[in-house]
Order: sequence, then structure tokens, then C-alpha cells
Amino acid sequence: MLNRHSRGKDAQQLLRSQRDVLLEWTHVHPAPLLRWLCDAGVLSHAHYLSLLERSPSNAVAQALETVCASEESSRGFLQVLREVQDYYCDELQVWVERHCRERTEGTQEATPVRVEEKKPKSPISKLFKGKSKFTVTTEVKVEEELKPRRSVKSSHLRVPLSAHKNTLLERTERLTSYAEGGGQASNSASHIEIRYTDLFVTEDNESFDSSQHEYFTLASRRARIYAHQACQRICPSHLLSPQGTTGRPPKRVKVKGIAGIGKSVAVQRLVYEWALGKHMREFTCVFDLRFRELNLIKAPLSLLDLLGDRFRYFKTVLPELLASPGSLLFILDGLDEFKYQLDWNAPDRDISVDSKVPVSELIVALIKGSLLPESSVILTSRPSTEAPKRFFQRCCVVLGFEEDQVKKYTFKFYKDPKVSEKVYNYILDNDNLFVLSFIPLYCYIICTALAEFFSSQEDGDSRSLELNPPRTVSEVYYCYLFTAIKHHALKRKAERNTPRSEVLSLVRQQLTNLGRLAYENLLKSKIMFDIQDLERYGLTPVDIQSTFLSQILVPLKEERVEMFSFFHLTVQEHLAALYCAINLSKQGHIIQALDFWCFGEIPPPSTSPTPLLSQDLHLDQTRVENLQMFTRFFMGLLRTRLGGQLDGLVLAPLEVGMEGEDIPTRLGIWFQNQFKGRQLANQTALNLLHCLMELHMKEVTSRAAPEIRSLNLFKMKLSVVDCAALHYVLQFSPHRLEELNLGYSNIGNRGLSRLVPILHRCESLYLRYNCLEREAAILQSAVLKSNDCQVKKLFMCGNNLGPEGVLELWNALEQNTTLEELYLDITGITERGTENIVNCLSKNTSLKTLTIVGNDIGEVGKRRLRELEHRRPGLRIIGNFVDDLGLLKAYLDWVEEIRDDRDQMDSVKNADALQSVLKGLRVGAGGENGEGGEGENTAKALELETKILELLNAPIHLAGVK
Repeated sequence: MLNRHSRGKDAQQLLRSQRDVLLEWTHVHPAPLLRWLCDAGVLSHAHYLSLLERSPSNAVAQALETVCASEESSRGFLQVLREVQDYYCDELQVWVERHCRERTEGTQEATPVRVEEKKPKSPISKLFKGKSKFTVTTEVKVEEELKPRRSVKSSHLRVPLSAHKNTLLERTERLTSYAEGGGQASNSASHIEIRYTDLFVTEDNESFDSSQHEYFTLASRRARIYAHQACQRICPSHLLSPQGTTGRPPKRVKVKGIAGIGKSVAVQRLVYEWALGKHMREFTCVFDLRFRELNLIKAPLSLLDLLGDRFRYFKTVLPELLASPGSLLFILDGLDEFKYQLDWNAPDRDISVDSKVPVSELIVALIKGSLLPESSVILTSRPSTEAPKRFFQRCCVVLGFEEDQVKKYTFKFYKDPKVSEKVYNYILDNDNLFVLSFIPLYCYIICTALAEFFSSQEDGDSRSLELNPPRTVSEVYYCYLFTAIKHHALKRKAERNTPRSEVLSLVRQQLTNLGRLAYENLLKSKIMFDIQDLERYGLTPVDIQSTFLSQILVPLKEERVEMFSFFHLTVQEHLAALYCAINLSKQGHIIQALDFWCFGEIPPPSTSPTPLLSQDLHLDQTRVENLQMFTRFFMGLLRTRLGGQLDGLVLAPLEVGMEGEDIPTRLGIWFQNQFKGRQLANQTALNLLHCLMELHMKEVTSRAAPEIRSLNLFKMKLSVVDCAALHYVLQFSPHRLEELNLGYSNIGNRGLSRLVPILHRCESLYLRYNCLEREAAILQSAVLKSNDCQVKKLFMCGNNLGPEGVLELWNALEQNTTLEELYLDITGITERGTENIVNCLSKNTSLKTLTIVGNDIGEVGKRRLRELEHRRPGLRIIGNFVDDLGLLKAYLDWVEEIRDDRDQMDSVKNADALQSVLKGLRVGAGGENGEGGEGENTAKALELETKILELLNAPIHLAGVK
């Protein structure tokens, strides 16, 4: 032991003298050491992140240099080293016991450290506050055995558990960067600690609508939740935290989310944190199993067989581990990718860990709890895959990023903060990109696609793209694809300014084969491919490993795996659309294809069908709905082809029609016919508007837009991009719109602002329950003041316009001469909101009906309404529910709608709205009775009150849980 004169700097001196040997022992697995040093405050967080970007040896060397700067940090290093020694070799553990000892107060002689199997749960910062004192020694008694001293159980499991944790760390510490072939991009940081951004996860109480593309279903859900914050946010690391109702942690948890939303990455982060010893420390072992890998299992097997084969270092100790199932966590990732059918209704069998059964039965038993019921299970899946809620104590849905998280992700993605700022601002200013960016993988694609446009490098490389920064969804994906192709096609060439057409010609055959694989299997809803599938399309694993295909088709990172998939569903959709865009050259074939993709219509046998439709294809309505993103990609890529940007891929020019008409003219006629001659469903109409926006050709849209005389998107949850598509198309129509119904669409102020330039042409404008606030009232006031205003009916019920917003509307109506009916039920009007109503509306000559029920305007407000009625005898004002029998009947129908439609209940803060109606009914009970007669009005008012009370007292509607 060091003498007292040198003990002041004994830890510092020890580390300096032992630096090389410590570096040799720890550089193989630096992650545990570095992370624990950071959490203990020995390394700053910024320094820690900078070390993660270095090579392992360099990172540990830099860390040692930092901690050796002071005695305090040196002692902190040794304390941390004692905590993480299990991750490292036996020699380091012997060294730790020799040099790092623990002694209690009052004990002069140091005793060897004993590391129990279960590590303390307290943060490292508390290590320095305990009763024990830390002692460093440079020698050890001869009679002491130079081996780590541990309990028998710890010694028995230590080696396989250490191997398991280190294996998991190696597999989970980096996020794949597809555009760079799985490596680290030159301007992108891909370590999980640097890149990972927390997700928005909440309780899941909804069923999945399989009739829509899953992206649109998610956008609808987010529109409701974001507008009202009607959710509980759950940190992914807290999925197994105790539940409020029981106080016990759930044993079975289901996490659902669409493709690319971040489920697998969240699981990757959970596993990484457990392997570091930072989260879920109540579990001795975590087994992560991917359904893609389980697809390879053909013969019956036991759980012992499955785990022993997957985690070979556990083979001899598995029986001991499985004997304590309460300390085990199974993570089952990607149920939607499992090829075997799961029978959830089969009777439970008596299955033990050594029972040999089909893998599908094994998985069902594990999830249902008939096998190892005391263990914990986290299951991830896409929404379309059935996994009955009755088997889970917690069901969650991943909704992706929020705006702040998009910003964090963008700034983490690039090493250069200047590039990050430019890219984020560009995303923020572009509705298409902004709405896409809430899906993490879309955000990744966008950041990759924009990297070269905003790079701080001045080498001219970005100009070789020959494109402006992308603004539409199609352009983003095309830039992403071209970036991947360009990096590989020119990998060994010094000249980086090679024309785009030459780059594309180098990969024409491979891209054609890949596109045909994507297209033909998209129509079959097939997303997983084996080697035989690839070979049928002229692709081989060798091609995939050595070309740009390695960024598009993703193999499993296991030795025996022979399955491939596109790394995201939308990448398959985009490549399918690209294949069609470069292979359809005849106008008739393009029109046939659009009829098929948009409406499922097969060309009659008498015609000459396009080769793309020559196979025996039949699309049901669900398949048609799921092709909507694909059709938007196709229209965008058709524009790209017309602009010459697919030169090098296409072999034949686009055909000119029989009468000399070009493709834009023919497309304009096709769109015109759809809006003129079809009864379009809401979602179909919206998809056609998006197709026109992606095509972005004035000559096409100018022909189609005049045929849109009314548009009913009632209860369609519309994003800002949807509103932008509406505006883009309708701006080309010279006619007034008889009706635009956006009721219950949750467009919000931002969505309304996109529509303002075309709202003055809407004769009947329905904006009920759209999360609109004062800003929206100001926007609408400007519309009413416009000299071109043609609005006759305006419905703004159920929006929180407030008194300030309504004052703006009264001012606008002072000079408006078109509006005849105005509905402002439940809009948050107070007494102040009536201050200028008499002065403004007494000067108005057009308004005939004003509904203002469900607002607390007070006695002064009511007096003002009576004065207004006196000044404007031609204006009918409905201030109480009991004043109008028709209004009472309308609200009775509304309550019935809410009872039957959970979607509507969520979307409009109906708990608040119902309370407002209830209050209005009670306030108006003593008022005048309307034209329906006292008896009938009173009876209807009582009926409405009773039904609202029933609805408010039913937690199934308010909470959405059964």
C-alpha cells in the first residue's frame, strides 16, 4: 500500500504508470467504460459524445489522458472501473482487485472487492457519498490468490452474461446509414448515443383502419392527438414501468407503429441501455429475437433449442437462467414480418422450455403466458398485424417525432451545425417535407437527400446532381436514390461532375430489375424476398453486396439468413413507381395503368393492355387504397421524366397521341373526367389532388380544376400537406366552389393559412371543429373583407376563437355584403366578445341568421343581442338552444354521431363541447320558447340534456378504453 506521503496523488500516479495496459484491456469494448464515466461526471457529456466518434483505441486513450489530469477524476475512473470490470478480461479484473479496494470506516486493512451478481441500482454519482472509503494499493499480499473473488452463482453466469452484453453492445451501438452502405457517412454521425432521438409514444386505444395506406392512418391519429394533447407520453425506456391502476409493472407489452416510425430503433436503444447496465437492471438477461430470423426455422423446436442456437454462449447455463423467469425479458421485434400464421384462439397446451413445437406455437405460448408466465415480453408490430389486446397489460403506439424532436434529429444527423441549421430551416419552410419528417425514417431520407445541397464543402460536387433542392415527396426520394447510386457508381472515379444521365446509364439494368421486383410484389403486398425471388428478377446476393443495391435491399445481419427486404415500405413504393415511369411510354398504357392503380379497373380483353398489367391481377378496394402513395410517386416521377431527369434510364421517348396531343394534355383530360364523371370517395378525391400536386404541371391542373364544383372532405383528418394540395389544385379553377366541407378535419391554424387564398370562392364553407383559434378568425376576417368574397354560409362551430377572434369577425362583417348565415356555436365567446357586435352588425345588410349558442356571454351580452335584434329586425339570432327546434334536433343527431364514432369524440375535445352545450341548455331553460311550441322544444331540450349526461358519464367514450 502506498505510504501516507504519496497517497495524495496515488490514483493519478497509478493510472499514469498503468496507462498502456489499461488501454490494451479496455479498447476492445470501450462503450461501458466511457458511458459510466460520463454518467459519473468524470467526463462531460460533450466530451463523451466526441469520444464516440473516435476509434476505440483513440477514445480510451483520450479518456485516460483526461482523467489523469487530476487526483479526483483518477479516483472516479478507478471507482467506475470497479463497476464495469465484468465487461472486460480476467486480467483486468485481477488488476482491479489488486489495486482498487474498499474498506469501511475505522478499518485500516483493505479487503478485496466482492462483486455480487446484482449491481447496485443507485446512480454512480452516489458512489462517492457512501460510508465506505476508496483505497488504492500498488501491491498485494503474496498469499492472496490472484483471481477475481465472486460468489459461486456470479462466477457461474459471469462469463456468458459478459459475452452476451458485449455482443449486444457491438450489434446495437451504431445506427445503420443506408446511403453510405451501412458505414458512417462523411457528414453524418451514426453512433446510437449521438443520433438516437426520443420518440413520441402513447397508450394505444384504437383499432386499425386497413382501408387506408398506413401512413395516412397514422397522420389522422396524430392530427387528433397533437391538436388536443389528449395522450400520455411514454418514454420507451419506461414501457415496463408500473401501471397506475395496479401499481405493478406489466408483464406483456405490445408496441405498434407503421413502417419506419422507429419501433426497431427504439428496441435497439433499449437493448443497448440494458447491455450497458443503465436501464431495466431488474432483468438478469434480455433475449432479443427478430421475426425475420424466426422465419428461417422450419422444424419444431423447444425454447431451449431456440435460445441455445441463437445465443450459443448461453447453451450450458440456459436451464439455470430459465429457472428464474421473473428476471428474464424477451423482446420480439417485427411480428408483421413473420411468415407463419399465429393461432391466437387455439387452446393452451402444457408447454415447457424443452417441449418441441412449431415456432409459431412457441411464440404464441410465450406471448399468451402459457410458457414462462412470470417472464416479461415486449412485442413490436405494424398496426395491420393482429395481436389481440387481451393478452397484453399495456398497448402502446409509436407516433414518431414531434417538431422539437425533428430539430434535435436534424442537428444530430450532421456533424456541421451550419449544415444542420440550413437543412432544418428548409424542412420547416416546406410543408411536404415538414409533415413527412415526423416519421424518423422519412426524416433520415430527407436529411440524406438534402445533405449535398446544403454541404459546406465548396468542391462543386453538389452541382453534379443537376437539381434544385427537392420540394415534393417524389423529388426527395429521387434525390435520395440518386445519392446512393452516385456514391457507388463513381466510387472509384476521380471525376465527380459526371452528368446524371451517364451515372444512371451505368445502373440501368440493375435499377430496372430492382424496380420490377418492387412493383410486381407491391401489387401482391409482398415485402420479404428470398434468394430465389431475387434470382427470378435477375438479382443475386453478390450484386447486392457490391453495388448501390446494398442501400436499398437489406439482408439480415446473421450468417445463415437468406431473406431480403427494401429497408422501408416507401422505398419499395418509390422504386416500383420509377420502374413504371421509365417503362410506360404509350399514352394509352399510362391511362390504363392509372385506371388500374386508382380504381382497380382492368382493361377489357379487346384492348391492347400495357405489359405492366399483363399478369392476372385483381385489386380489391383495400389494395387500391394502399397504392395511393405509389400513385403519387408515379406522377412525380413522370414529371421528372418529362423534365429529362430520367435520361440514361429510359429507352424510348414518350409517345405523341393520334391527334398530336402530348402526354400533359392526355393526363389533363383523364383527371378532368375523374372529377366530372365519377362519384369520388373522400380519400380517392384527396389522392387525385395529391397526384396533381406531385405532377405539378399547370397545363394538366388547369384542365382538371374547373370540374371541381364542390368538395366534401368531412371527417378526413387533413395535414398541412393535404391543405397545400387543396390550394394548389383549386387555385387553377376560375369558378366559385359551391361547397367546401372540411368539418372535423383538424386542419388547425397552419392548415387554414394554406387555404386562405382560395377560401373567398367558397359559397358554403364548413370549418366546424378544426382546432382553430384567434389566428384563424383573423385569417377568415380577411377573407370576408375581400372584394372578391363569395362566401354565403360560414360554419365555425366548436373552434376556440375566443372573444378577441370573434371581435375580428364582427369588424369584417361591418363591410361584408355576401355572408347570409354565420354559425358560431361553442366558440369561446364571452361578454367581451360582444362589445362591438351591435355597432358592426347593425351596419351589415346581408346577414340573415346568426347562431351563437353554447357561449357564456353573460347578461350584458344577452342585452346586446336583444338590442341588435331591435336594430336589425331581418336578422334572426339564435342565442339559446330552446329557441330553435331545428337546432335542438341537429344537436341530438350530433350526440348520436359522437356515441357511434369514437374518432369524432377524440377529434374535437367533445368533453368540453358537450359541457358547453349542457350549460347552454340549463341557462336557456328559462328563456323564450321557439317556434316549435313550448311542449316540443322543452321535451327535445330535456332529451338532449339526458343524452349528453349519459355520454359524459361513459368512460368508454371519454377514455377510449374498454
